[in-house]
Amino acid sequence: MTVDLRIASYNILADAYVKPEWFPHTPADLLRPRSRHALLARRIVGLDADIVCLQEVEPDSFAALHETLAPRGYVGVMAQKQQGRPDGCAVFHRLERSPGHRVHYFSDRLEDGRISGHLALVVDFDVGGERLRVACTHLRWDRPDRPVEQHQGMQQATELIDALLRKDPEALWVVCGDFNARPGEPLVQAFEAAGLLDAYTGRHQPTCNVNGAPKAIDFLFHSSALRARPDRLPALDARTPMPSEQEPSDHLPISARLLR
Repeated sequence: MTVDLRIASYNILADAYVKPEWFPHTPADLLRPRSRHALLARRIVGLDADIVCLQEVEPDSFAALHETLAPRGYVGVMAQKQQGRPDGCAVFHRLERSPGHRVHYFSDRLEDGRISGHLALVVDFDVGGERLRVACTHLRWDRPDRPVEQHQGMQQATELIDALLRKDPEALWVVCGDFNARPGEPLVQAFEAAGLLDAYTGRHQPTCNVNGAPKAIDFLFHSSALRARPDRLPALDARTPMPSEQEPSDHLPISARLLR
């Protein structure tokens, strides 16, 4: 059977996390939710992806994006984090056959003992007779000096691999999102060790610019049965203002064509 589709992953920056003092090079009007939502919708439409995986999505931004994307044939689903967090993950798609979705809440705990509330949103698709499972997630940031076995992002990555990927090895998998880790770090290596391929291997460029420190922390992993043709990213360095009119988040979207 043939698989030929475009998939994108994009941390759109939750409005709740926008503080003007954190983005001194961004005009204030571009930080207003209404302005950013319109720019985000335009940016997402321009990706022309069959499946769009989004992180840091809030109910208001989901509704605004749905208003633009639905007339273009997209169906959307959102799952919000627990523990009172304002945001979550969402997946929009324009594929005809999607048997359903599930939300997996990670079991890792916060410093006060509560479950973190972070999640992976998994949406199933029937593509050319193949069963495709797409997991969209935003792994928790943790101090880089924390031992690997205690690192919270690593705990979530390990749980995702064990609870989802290894329990359904026959499916074609895509796992994407903001991993809060860089190429070559143990968390990224864990997905490669699980048999997934990094669509941007050998082509990594910075995907976000936080505090004037550009870095690649967004990933699109896929089953080895699929071939990826990643899209080239815009140049991003320490002086690049983000958000901006062209890039309405502090992250760039990443995207690729997947084939089999």
